[in-house]
Amino acid sequence: MVVKKILTPKTQPEMPEAIIGNSRMLASVRDNGEIYRLFWPHIEYGQHLGHYWPGIRVALPDGHCFTKWFHLNIWKSSQHYLENTNILETEMSSRTHNLEAIQRDFVIPDRDILVRYYTLTNHGEKNEKLTFIVYCTFDIEESTLYDGAYFEYSNNSLIFFRRNVYLAVSGAGYPLAGYQCGRRGTHSDPFQDASRGALRGGKDNIRQSAGSLSWDMGELQPGETKNLTLYLAAGAGQRKVKELVTEAASKEGREWLEDTKQYWRGWLEKGIPSPGENMSAKAYHRSLLAMKLMSSKETGASIAAPEFDPYYSMCGGYGYCWPRDSAYVAIAFDEAGYHDIAAQFYSFASDVQEDGGDWQQRYFTDGSVAPTWGKQIDQVGSVLWGYRHHYSLTGDDIFLEQTWHSLAAGAGYLSANLEANGLPCPSFDAWEDEHSQGTYSAAAVYGGLKAASEIAAIKGKNEAAEQWHLAAENVKKGILNHQWSEKHNRFMRGINRRVYKDTYGQAAYEGKKTFTGTDPAGLYPTYWVGEDERVDAALLGLAFPFAVLDPDDERMQATARAVEDFLWNRDIGGLHRYEGDIYRGGNPWLITTSWLAIYYCMSGKRDQAEKLYRWCLEQSNRHLLLPEQADKNRGGPAWVTPLNWSHAMLVLTRLALDNRLSILK
Repeated sequence: MVVKKILTPKTQPEMPEAIIGNSRMLASVRDNGEIYRLFWPHIEYGQHLGHYWPGIRVALPDGHCFTKWFHLNIWKSSQHYLENTNILETEMSSRTHNLEAIQRDFVIPDRDILVRYYTLTNHGEKNEKLTFIVYCTFDIEESTLYDGAYFEYSNNSLIFFRRNVYLAVSGAGYPLAGYQCGRRGTHSDPFQDASRGALRGGKDNIRQSAGSLSWDMGELQPGETKNLTLYLAAGAGQRKVKELVTEAASKEGREWLEDTKQYWRGWLEKGIPSPGENMSAKAYHRSLLAMKLMSSKETGASIAAPEFDPYYSMCGGYGYCWPRDSAYVAIAFDEAGYHDIAAQFYSFASDVQEDGGDWQQRYFTDGSVAPTWGKQIDQVGSVLWGYRHHYSLTGDDIFLEQTWHSLAAGAGYLSANLEANGLPCPSFDAWEDEHSQGTYSAAAVYGGLKAASEIAAIKGKNEAAEQWHLAAENVKKGILNHQWSEKHNRFMRGINRRVYKDTYGQAAYEGKKTFTGTDPAGLYPTYWVGEDERVDAALLGLAFPFAVLDPDDERMQATARAVEDFLWNRDIGGLHRYEGDIYRGGNPWLITTSWLAIYYCMSGKRDQAEKLYRWCLEQSNRHLLLPEQADKNRGGPAWVTPLNWSHAMLVLTRLALDNRLSILK
């Protein structure tokens, strides 16, 4: 018998402590300053690390030398972003030597060059002879096959490549002292030599390449400070990456640092001024800065989060663009004054739209369709609503012309997919775990059709305007007639839910409405339960943003009360998604809590809204990056950090609290 080896994922899910980038290059960073994922030329693909380990060679009292790698726990570290920038500073102090290293990591905004600018200080009473060393390996495009590496003598850089992806590592500030290329895990692997601080040459390698460089920094006297800069450039082809290395060396690291600092601060100044007191302003700015890094410079598509689980070992992956999530991000950018980024996303959405007028569940940021498990009709409504929202803020007639075909196709799709009860046909809901005629999905479809009708009227397309208006009103009637529960005095999560056979049997046993059908091929039975009576925080979408009901409507108020009563976490606060949610243990979410805060702003309950907003801030990590979920037992980040949608909702909540959210006016 042949026993096949079971392949297990070599990469376990890990959330970054911080991120840096320029909307083409995106890097995930640990709390000790180690960069452990590097995405380029798209912010979600390819992932190229590998290891990128810098350190310094120092002498022991007995005269022996060794390399103190910065990523190891032989350093005590602290970390923060430079204020109002995407520049990450990690301060490291040696536990065995009186040395301090300050590492400033950033990506040059208009060049695909990751910079690590180091300041080394001797706080001891004796001279320290230092050699700066970097060891690196790259799994280019997530592969260790078909790569090569070589030392480029013309500019003293290590160049790694696979097909047309080229990565170059170089340094500036001190003379090159050594280099070495080799193959990982063999005698030629430079890691052991680099750890001893004595590289021994080796100018090239093929497959599973590793490389190391060293620079002689000389004697560091007591109280003295010296600077050295590492550059990691990415380019499509050898010529491009060599040009970038040359350009990187044309300025000192401090100049690139100052240029990048001014870029990010200038970018923030272009938006609506920061609201609120200091911590609130910092969180608002950090949200915008994080959202910018998670939005593609080339297409405007935004990812849900930097990918952390590429093997789908605990989820289906987050490094993709969902049209719905991205619509909320675009809405937040628009409201914050960054209309160009929002317009770019809507152009992307128009380009990738299906011929039938709908969208796939998710995409890569270059427009390729990503792995999917089912379409979601709410995404169509969300994008159409976003088109209208953008036009209402900008009055951009050119944008209206450019998106008209997409809007008309989307509205046609929605109109064609309404069932006899007035509601959209069953699809996956906003949380992607129930296939039903969901109430939130119906609200989004109503909002999309209403938006399409309004734009059609603006363009003088009166017949289409009337048609889509009537379709929207029929959806609203369907919501009120079929998704409102007199029994519970609130809206239900949805109706006509597809379930597994055992759930169907239990529901039938309990006397609930059930029915069966067949799959579209007519081959297998399907099982359905008539009503999903659970409370769902997404029911707040009936008021915000889709305005099916006014916030002070008695049915909306009763539903909002039920959302808080049934879904509020009594231990640490925050709002769960829906009754019985078990994803990642069933934690409260920041999206839902912000949603309730915005609803309270609409209802005039600003004190309650402010408390919910503060709760969301308290769940951030030390860099004010927001998770998807807060730990239900102790609070703080529990899963997916940073989540783009969480940051978008925080921006919208802050603007709502300051009476600057146009949607509410």
